Amino acid sequence: MYNKFFGFKEKPFKLVPNPAYFYLSKSHEEAMAHLNYAISQGDGFVEITGEVGTGKTTLCRTFLESLNGSVEAAYIFNPKMGPKQLLRTIIEEFGIQIRSDNTKDLIDLLNAFLIQKKASGKKVILVIDEAQNLNRNVLEQLRLLSNLETNRDKLLQIILVGQPELSEMLNSHALRQVGQRINLSYQLSPLTFNECKEYIQYRINIAAQRSAIKFDRSAYRHIFKYSKGIPRLINIVCDRSLLTAFVLNQFKITATIARASIKELATRGQVKNYGITTGKWALIGISFFSIVLLAFVFHQPIRNKLSALFSAPADLQTKVVTQTEPISTETEDASPTVAISKPDDSVTAPPAENDVSTIHLADYLMNMDVRNSREPALIQAMKLWQAGAQVTPYLKDIDDDQTYFRLSAKPNGMFIHRLETDMEFLKTLNLPAILEFYPPGSPNPGYLTLCRLDAEQITLKGKNDNEWIITNLEELEFYWSGVAYMPWKNFHSIWGTIPTQSYKDSVITLKLLLQDIGFDNVAIDEKYDEFTQKAVKSIQAKYGIPVDGYVGPLTKIILYREKNAFKMPQLTQSKQPN
Repeated sequence: MYNKFFGFKEKPFKLVPNPAYFYLSKSHEEAMAHLNYAISQGDGFVEITGEVGTGKTTLCRTFLESLNGSVEAAYIFNPKMGPKQLLRTIIEEFGIQIRSDNTKDLIDLLNAFLIQKKASGKKVILVIDEAQNLNRNVLEQLRLLSNLETNRDKLLQIILVGQPELSEMLNSHALRQVGQRINLSYQLSPLTFNECKEYIQYRINIAAQRSAIKFDRSAYRHIFKYSKGIPRLINIVCDRSLLTAFVLNQFKITATIARASIKELATRGQVKNYGITTGKWALIGISFFSIVLLAFVFHQPIRNKLSALFSAPADLQTKVVTQTEPISTETEDASPTVAISKPDDSVTAPPAENDVSTIHLADYLMNMDVRNSREPALIQAMKLWQAGAQVTPYLKDIDDDQTYFRLSAKPNGMFIHRLETDMEFLKTLNLPAILEFYPPGSPNPGYLTLCRLDAEQITLKGKNDNEWIITNLEELEFYWSGVAYMPWKNFHSIWGTIPTQSYKDSVITLKLLLQDIGFDNVAIDEKYDEFTQKAVKSIQAKYGIPVDGYVGPLTKIILYREKNAFKMPQLTQSKQPN
């Protein structure tokens, strides 16, 4: 429908496993390397697993196409069959004419074929896709086939490809004889955020004749958040987004288009934790897209009105994705000469209700000056920390927002840590944060400061001290990109990242802090030993961040929060996680 509009020779996000569209992510590259290595060795079973939609079938077909004339291959993609039927299917896939249906005769026929290929210098492999569907008897049959060998070499290499349940089957006691023959195994991983962007662009480039379609960075983030890096889900939401952009006569996939497409898909059960609530909202979502398509086909004025609707969406019901992604590797300036101001004994209290005006988030974003929103958001955050709130004028020209926040906060004795997360984790930290929003129709982000969390209400602040922006979780999740800039103070001057880039006295300071928290057995010396690392990991696990034992900005924040002896502004009055 939209191919001609966007300049595609074919749809770029079809769900068919086409090797021409195979994107070689790091994980897929490693899987291919494992397969090629296994073929070169020529013995035992190979196991490749991955979640639904991670590209296992495309990987199989790409691998088979890459084989040269020295390898004979059979590919079984529907293994739901009995032992004899599987044996017949394998023989037929190798192009062998069957003259008898007796099991022994079939095995002898296959064995003769394998010996012939071995004598001619060829290797023979059998690839079974969707192998998690194999029953016990069939797996036992495959084990017996793997016994076909000469005095020196295996005659048949068997590659099993399936969902993670396959590993569980092979690790069971009942199938230990098969499991013990797995010489090589690899599990495919979902795409990272950067790989997700590259994947989308790669498929567009393959399909394009003269494509003019572009994706905003914010759209990429919503697609990644929805799909969790699963290629099949990326294909689904991208296809829906292209259709939506086509209907709206737009050549850019914005955050608004991506979110609307995701919510429409969620009503049809694609990803349950990202969509519109069920019941009447599901009906509204389905009905809406039906109207959109009819409008395009029959009535241009209606189409124009739909464009206006997408530039000013009403409140939509969503659910928060419980996903903690504190993935930033940013470290604070390692210079111990930076002045750290001592926090005051008081925390900024909100003004009385009659002293402020309140405005809803959607209304505020409609008129938001996104370019000039960084400084007010930073100033509001600094005020909550009782820090300085001065921003050097020349820093306003810095385009990169992360660099701007970092450099602007530093003279005020503060650091800024960027993370991609959700509201649950921010609630756990219980600290103010600068949130990144994409107003309707804006390709660029704007910023507001999260300053209060109540049971049913979230309070943000922008430019004016006497103006409070009120929202709820559902509305916030619709506009928020998931990016937060976390101001923090390095109270104990723990510099660098421990243990890779740090001062020896920072390790000692860390150990003193751990003792204050309750790890009394930590030895006070310059060694970042195993016990200290375990203590750090236990705190990381408690707060739900990656448990790696490295003490970077986010780990320092939770350590200071855990000590609970510093005057730090709070979003709520709730206690720390138990």
